[in-house]
Amino acid sequence: MQPRQQLDYLEKQIQLAIDKFKKKADQNKRRTYTVNLASASLGALITIALGITVPEQATLLKNFALVCGALIAIVNAVQSVFAYRDLWLKQKGTLLQFYSLRNQIEFYRAGLAETDEVSDEQVARFFEVYQRIWQEDSTEWLRLRKDNLAQPLNSNH
Repeated sequence: MQPRQQLDYLEKQIQLAIDKFKKKADQNKRRTYTVNLASASLGALITIALGITVPEQATLLKNFALVCGALIAIVNAVQSVFAYRDLWLKQKGTLLQFYSLRNQIEFYRAGLAETDEVSDEQVARFFEVYQRIWQEDSTEWLRLRKDNLAQPLNSNH
């Protein structure tokens, strides 16, 4: 494969990575907001249920508050285990690195005339950066998994 073809291939791979990380980051952002909103909403419902003073409904309201409290524990456990916020931030960081690499390649191409040769060395450097981004992402993902699995479920991570 010629250097220009290698660069074309690398740009396609970078775009695929960008698309993948955008989708994953958006999913984890939504999950983060959903989990946080659920926890806050359940907490507010507990406060309201325990604050209502209707004697004939007191037992029902206490039971409702108890169920909401149990649901908060489940929601917080989900957040602790899956670490949606941490994954979202990691994915955004990786996405920014892929954008940066894409911009560097576009800048390099903009400086070439149609007949200019694409440098083997420059393509190799771009590919090294691409590989490093993937390696750093994998290392960080493994660290997050290890850290989150080592945490007790009731921690406020």
